[in-house]
Parts: sequence; structure tokens; C-alpha cells
Amino acid sequence: MKRLTLIILSAFFACAAQAQRGAGVNEGNYQKNLTYKGPLSGDDIIYTLYLPPGYHKEKGPYPLAIFLHGAGGGNSSSQVMQSYEAARKAGRIGNFIVVFPEKYGGTVWRDGAKEKRPETNILKELLPYLEKQYAATGDRRQRTIMGFSMGAAGSIYWGAKYLDLFSTAVALDAGGGTSFSDPKARNYVPEYGKKTEAIRKSLKIRLVQGALNTRNFRASLDTLQIPYDYVQLPRDISAYPAGSSCLNRKDPTRKFLHNPACMTEGKWGEQTWSFIEKGTHRKEKQ
Repeated sequence: MKRLTLIILSAFFACAAQAQRGAGVNEGNYQKNLTYKGPLSGDDIIYTLYLPPGYHKEKGPYPLAIFLHGAGGGNSSSQVMQSYEAARKAGRIGNFIVVFPEKYGGTVWRDGAKEKRPETNILKELLPYLEKQYAATGDRRQRTIMGFSMGAAGSIYWGAKYLDLFSTAVALDAGGGTSFSDPKARNYVPEYGKKTEAIRKSLKIRLVQGALNTRNFRASLDTLQIPYDYVQLPRDISAYPAGSSCLNRKDPTRKFLHNPACMTEGKWGEQTWSFIEKGTHRKEKQ
């Protein structure tokens, strides 16, 4: 537990530093610290918004990805979007609007935790606003839920619970606290046992692991015969080029795999964006 806490804290400070360095370098319209007052809750919903290069509202609706941050709150959103832009240039993925909800640390993205309402705020309040204001899609077949660490657990949870909203779920370095059979689990997801057939048919799942593992959850998916895509980041230090976000900046001979910039860079990052594009129903190219 102590080791996990240290990993999460290290990731938080690294993400904050990376976001500071990366500000202003995206090709798309990258806007931080936007606020929307939820009409149901009255809560101030803080989020980062990315609109793709060449975005025009009249060209919409645009496919949408929601990226859920980790327990510390840092999401390295600028670096994540640079990874997306590289994949877009390479033809691996088309235009996407991406939203990064903020300030939900420690909630595991569930209403009622830490006196927060992330499910209500994002799915019932912010999502309809994005559809109206920015021409974000209302079609589940064009929506992806993805996240890092605690946000990876959240994407596993939201993907199954809200099948009517999402067709693709991407979990980046989720931990071992996910279970569909243990109500005491940190990330209890009974939907996988209750809606197994529907999940098999309509939810595409990708698990990318770095420092943490989802061994037990993957075993559950295997037992339930729910298909998923799985990638483990390389263990060999030589697999990472100089300057990689996957290396410890103070000691480049050591890996630092638990951070969202690392999880979305390199060929595994490109594969993730390709996976999302493959699972996205497009009527025509934007």
C-alpha cells in the first residue's frame, strides 16, 4: 500500500511538471480550466477541452473521448493530446473532441465519494452541454471513455455501467483493486457479471499496463469470455529512447512507467489511438 501511494504521488508531481512544460504546444485548440455550472447539481464543473485542428462546429457532430485523471488529479493532458496529434498525422485516428474533467481526486469516479458527484457532473450535466455547445457526438458508437490509474478504474466502471453512452473503454495502468464479484473491492464493478452478454457485444476494452497490474480483473474477463485488448509496457530499459516520459528524469537508468504521458507515447500509444479509431463508427471523415 505504501509503495502504491508513493507511485501515485510521484505520478502526480510528474504530471504537473509535464503539463507546465507542454502548455501551448498543441496544434488543436487546447483550453484549460474551463468551468460549467451543472444545471442539476449547481456544482462548478472544471475541465480541460481539446478541439482538433480544423475544428468547426458546423462540421460536427465530432466523436468524443472523455479522459479520467488519476487519484492525484494530474492528467498530463497536453502530452496526451500531443500523442493523439502524432497518431492523427500518421493517419491512425481521425478528428476527436477530448475532454479532461478535473478535481475529482480520490473518488474512483463515483457519485458520493469525497462529497463529489463525478457521474452526475460529467455524464448528466457536462456531456449534454458539450453536445450543444461544441457539436460533440450524441452517438455512443462514437464515444470513448478512457483514463489513467484511478481514471483507468473509472473507465472500466463507466464503460460497463453506461453502455448506452460508450462503445470503447481504455484503461491505462489500472491497479489490482477491480472486481465484479467482491463488493468490498476498491473498484467494484458488478455490471461485468450482470450484463456480460451485452458487454461482449457492444463494449471494446483495451488494458495498457505499466507499473501496476490487472491480473485478477483480466482473469475475470477471461472467465466471463469478455474479449479485450491487452498490452504490457516493455520491462527492458533499452526499449525507451532518451527523453522518454517512461524514464525517471533524475535517474535515466530507472523506469517511471506510471504516468499518463508514458502510457500514451511510443508505439503502444499509437496502438491505443488506432484501437479507439477502429471502435469508432464514422459516417464520413471530418
